[in-house]
Amino acid sequence: MAPHNGALQVVRACVVGDPGTGKTSLISAAARGSSWAAPSRSPVPVLPPTRLPPDHNSSGVPCVVTDTSSRAEDQQVRRP
Repeated sequence: MAPHNGALQVVRACVVGDPGTGKTSLISAAARGSSWAAPSRSPVPVLPPTRLPPDHNSSGVPCVVTDTSSRAEDQQVRRP
């Protein structure tokens, strides 16, 4: 969260979970302002960071949501 004069400017969230649980579908539905539906069985590409407008929540603060991939081939190897 980024404070500015004691008030929040933006909330940042990251959606993580098991493969096929609908992480990307959930973010897409929130961005469209529609209700969430069960994910499809076909793989969906990971979304870029998605900004939800302030009117999408009761606090009136914009939210940036980051999608993640659970696929092993998308994971980066971290080196010490």
